[in-house]
Amino acid sequence: MSLDDKITAEGFSLEEVRRKIDAIDDQIFDLVSQRFAVSGQVQSLKKHEPAAYPLPLRPSREAAILRRLVARGKEAGLSADFLVRLWRVMLNESSRRQAPITVHVSKHLNSNLAHRLRIRDHFGPMPVEEYRDEAQALLQIDSVPGDICVVETEQAWTEAFVAGRAGKAQVIATLPSIKEGLIPQLLVIGHAPVEPTGDDETLVITEGKLPRDFTPQPLWQVKIGQHRLSSLPGYLQEHEGPLVGLTRSNVSLGLKIAGRCNSTIEK
Repeated sequence: MSLDDKITAEGFSLEEVRRKIDAIDDQIFDLVSQRFAVSGQVQSLKKHEPAAYPLPLRPSREAAILRRLVARGKEAGLSADFLVRLWRVMLNESSRRQAPITVHVSKHLNSNLAHRLRIRDHFGPMPVEEYRDEAQALLQIDSVPGDICVVETEQAWTEAFVAGRAGKAQVIATLPSIKEGLIPQLLVIGHAPVEPTGDDETLVITEGKLPRDFTPQPLWQVKIGQHRLSSLPGYLQEHEGPLVGLTRSNVSLGLKIAGRCNSTIEK
């Protein structure tokens, strides 16, 4: 009797188990094909949105998908890293089919191997172009709204951002998707809608510290040159409390919303 014909402890031969795996692989293939067919319908519907965005990425939707799957993975014994990597491949392919996207970065960022790997893990095969500094990289997404710029959170990008080098683009996501520390390593800036999901943060740039009694208290803060970047819990609007009150009573802060993004996923 060959090894493949021996009966396993569960009562099946190795060959029978392999046939089951092949059948499951076929089902997965069919489901993936169906998923891309349906995502193609989403692309058609986006063209009729009242406010069309040139960038096909939908960070809020992607984050909600990953957060839901990671929660299910905990019950099934599947790691968050595995699920995020697997679904990012499909999400990236879906975006690629809608429109080409180039990632613009500074020379300093691109010289960091860990950062390059984070970008590759999140955006897959999307082309990456390098520029002298953050200001030059930000300029690219003002001239090509369908692209994105990735900056290092604690590097000198805020001055160029406040000066309008990125146009109307804002921070739409943080990297990595799964939490590694208190402060995210990278910020993704682009022209994409970010909708409240219940797990959101609002990033604000100021020329000084926020008042000690300001609520909500920042989740984290970093000093970048003459500016301070603070992450506030929740999806906050400029014309609503508490930001509107802060802006009126502290004009010298020069508060500017850098963007809104989904909180990183806890393992």
